[in-house]
Amino acid sequence: MKRFVTGLAVTAAAAAALTVPTAAAAQTAPDPLSALKKQLAAGRGVSYSDVTKGEVDGQREIISRRKGTLQFGRSGIAASDQTGKLNFPEVDDEEAPEGLAGLSKPERVITVKNASYISGGFFGEFLPEDKTWLRVPEPALGLTGMLSQPVNAAEPATLRALLAHAAVKRPGAYSGKITFGELYKVSPWLRATLMGGKPSAKQAKVVINWKLALGANRLPARLTTSYAGAGLGVKGDMTLTSDTRYSGWGAKVSVKAPPADQVARPGDLDEEVDTENIPIPLGR
Repeated sequence: MKRFVTGLAVTAAAAAALTVPTAAAAQTAPDPLSALKKQLAAGRGVSYSDVTKGEVDGQREIISRRKGTLQFGRSGIAASDQTGKLNFPEVDDEEAPEGLAGLSKPERVITVKNASYISGGFFGEFLPEDKTWLRVPEPALGLTGMLSQPVNAAEPATLRALLAHAAVKRPGAYSGKITFGELYKVSPWLRATLMGGKPSAKQAKVVINWKLALGANRLPARLTTSYAGAGLGVKGDMTLTSDTRYSGWGAKVSVKAPPADQVARPGDLDEEVDTENIPIPLGR
């Protein structure tokens, strides 16, 4: 019996020796928001890629794919450059109604100094022949952005809001809920996603379910979200899920506006662009 008790004491002491450093390490590990703020240096940034899927009546299809880079300033994201593509079947440029052919083509969006420049995709079909970019006088993420991940965990204010809503917390993983209305108040990314539009009272109530996984550096590595398409103004009963991966934190990033002689303004477009009834690329 004495030998057995002694063995238990040794085992307990060994376990304590192992768990104390682990607890201490957890206490000294930077929280995600502090880790993100350390990344906010001019000329530095991060890359990301995301895939968004839509589901209607059990049918689930990819709606969009997107990848890009985010350039930081001292207070957050200062510029971005991304290319996205809708999962829309290719159509004949000559036979399709104007704009429809562009839905199947890649769309690139550069945002710098509170203005955005859109090339290709849907809007590219309306540009004058001698121009390749459309300048939008406010941050906007293009048509692809309107059907892609609405949450950006690389935004300090957004990350703070997500963590404030976190219902489940464990080392390196968080999850929770936030409404479009709550996110709109703090997120320039969502405002750019909505292309200057403000959520209606109904849209604002739509809930986003989210999960965030951190890397060893305590920075966002993967963000997944699920929400009713109505939150982005999608008509019909559709559920959207977006999966975003972040990589290359701290890399040198330089985003510049395109040459001025290649840029058109909204008044230069061949005709007024109607985005109200664009078909959603689901069901291929």
